[in-house]
Amino acid sequence: VFGSINAVKNAVDVVTGDFDGTNAKSGPNYQSFIFLGANFDETYTASPEKTGQENADASLAVGLLTDITKPKVRSGNTALGLTFSPQSGQGALDDYLKSNGSEDEAERALVEGLKAVGADEGLAQRHLPILRFAKEKRIALLALAPELSDLDTVQKGGLQSLDSERRDTYVSDAQGFIALTQEPKFKLYADKSLLKDYKPSPSEATDEAATKAGQANFFAERILVHEACATAISKWATSRPNSMVVTIAPIPDVRFMGGMNGRVPRVCQHLNPTSLVNEEAVTTILLNPNARETLSESKFLRLEIGTAPNNWTYQTKIADYLWFSSMPKVNMIPRMMNEQ
Repeated sequence: VFGSINAVKNAVDVVTGDFDGTNAKSGPNYQSFIFLGANFDETYTASPEKTGQENADASLAVGLLTDITKPKVRSGNTALGLTFSPQSGQGALDDYLKSNGSEDEAERALVEGLKAVGADEGLAQRHLPILRFAKEKRIALLALAPELSDLDTVQKGGLQSLDSERRDTYVSDAQGFIALTQEPKFKLYADKSLLKDYKPSPSEATDEAATKAGQANFFAERILVHEACATAISKWATSRPNSMVVTIAPIPDVRFMGGMNGRVPRVCQHLNPTSLVNEEAVTTILLNPNARETLSESKFLRLEIGTAPNNWTYQTKIADYLWFSSMPKVNMIPRMMNEQ
């Protein structure tokens, strides 16, 4: 992590209060949310050569979770959200948490169960250290993503092609979901972050109309994923006073605060009109990001969007914290984000 030596403690305190839990916000209308952005790839700071280990992102996440889940006030009221698993994988996750036999067999069954509902087998394997931690600490596991068949429908025909009942499964705040796309701050995020990940197919690349249609469907698919995950997270949390949800998500889905992480306060307030959840209740931490993953066109990490005079009002930081498994190159960081 870069920043002060107290950055770990500060990040935990933001969402949980002191390590002993004495100063944490609490009550039926307050919940805390942490998003860990991890691509589970071997960037410079996560490489085996630098860290002496494989799967450094998972190890880093477990280290953070160890501190984040310490406060006793959160005991039994903490969940770990998994964006790589379709929601139909919830049964496999529940079975894993209840298993009492061989851990190797339990993990094999878990990976096979998640694979059967469409989860990426490699990602499931890379999440295993985190899932072991959750089981040991009796932390609930949440399958968050929409079903692959529904995403395929949206990718081909946009949101209007998805059956209304299926859409309602993922979107509880329909009015807010639609209104968000018209907000200037979200438009900046969509233009400078979300749509940067769209890669037209060979056939689309040679046809301007096809490119626009493909981009529109990509946009629809991504915002559905973000809203579905935010909704599932918020539903679990709002039904449990003083709860906390830590979510593991790809960096593109949480960078610049406009993905699922940015939607949580709105959804919580929709589900509970007296909710005290606001932007301060959400903390975002990126694990081992490199310049490319922050959409930088240079060797430096990009730390914000909205730097042009016409959009300074909506300037948004990349995340609250950047966490590294090993020392990043000096020329990766143009300046300190948190000079404390």
